[in-house]
Amino acid sequence: MMTKRNKILITATMIVGAVVVLVVAGILFLSPSRSQQMKQQSTLAVNRSTTPVLFVHGWGAGLRSQMPLARKAIREGYAQKGLVVYVGPSGQIQMYGRLPVHPKKSPEILVKFPNAYIGEYKEAAALHKILILLKRNYHMTQYNAIGHSMGAYALTFQAEKYGNSNQLPRLNKLALIAGPFDGILNRHKWDQPLSGKLSRLWDDYPGQNRLLANGQPKNKHPEYRVLIRNRYRFPRQAKILNIFGQVNDGSDSDGTISVPSALSLGSILKKQVASYKVRSFSGQLAKHANLETKNTRVQETIMKFLWG
Repeated sequence: MMTKRNKILITATMIVGAVVVLVVAGILFLSPSRSQQMKQQSTLAVNRSTTPVLFVHGWGAGLRSQMPLARKAIREGYAQKGLVVYVGPSGQIQMYGRLPVHPKKSPEILVKFPNAYIGEYKEAAALHKILILLKRNYHMTQYNAIGHSMGAYALTFQAEKYGNSNQLPRLNKLALIAGPFDGILNRHKWDQPLSGKLSRLWDDYPGQNRLLANGQPKNKHPEYRVLIRNRYRFPRQAKILNIFGQVNDGSDSDGTISVPSALSLGSILKKQVASYKVRSFSGQLAKHANLETKNTRVQETIMKFLWG
């Protein structure tokens, strides 16, 4: 079990997140100034895609981790404010904001799990409910998505499990950042569970895994086996961008996810989808948390993938 201190920290995080979610959402979707808009129009050739974009965070994260990329996409003229989707402690779903019927740019849909420690499979179950509601209530017919860490796994697992169900909008493009497709490095971090089912997700160790000639990992952890078993259900029309980091500290990882774990997705989906691309980043800004929040090259790569 987690220590008493860790439980207190996690509980406090959940409470604070639930209280400030609307305030943060309001700050996130502040419109750029008129001068900024004029500058953008004069310097950017914007692809007028109107496909909504879901943002899905991972373990211990939230709206703040999504904010840099979401605001940058709005600021540079690719996206516009849309919805903030709040998943309550009991799985209830509330949506704040609006999804324009005829958007001029891609509406952003930010998903917030108040309990950021529910794990990738519960995240995937919540995402499925959200997608059903988006099609039923907002008539959303297709979507793109960006997922970081467990959010990347959750998006992949959900798409595999339900495929092109008529209940759901069709998946178009999927940008995955540091996905734990074959486990998470066990480095005994403070928010890492010490017992229970979720603790088993931290089943990877530095230097103990590698990719074989066929692209599959030498050590196939349960998370990988689940995905490869259901890979034929994944929507074939989808295009995937798989991003991973390497901090060059000898661990062959971004500090949390090993390179073999992130790259193992290729052996699962490369032959199942319309397009599959991989991009690597190295250095301090390639640390697990920094990839989405601080690495402008990652942000620009994702924007080019979604709107280029």
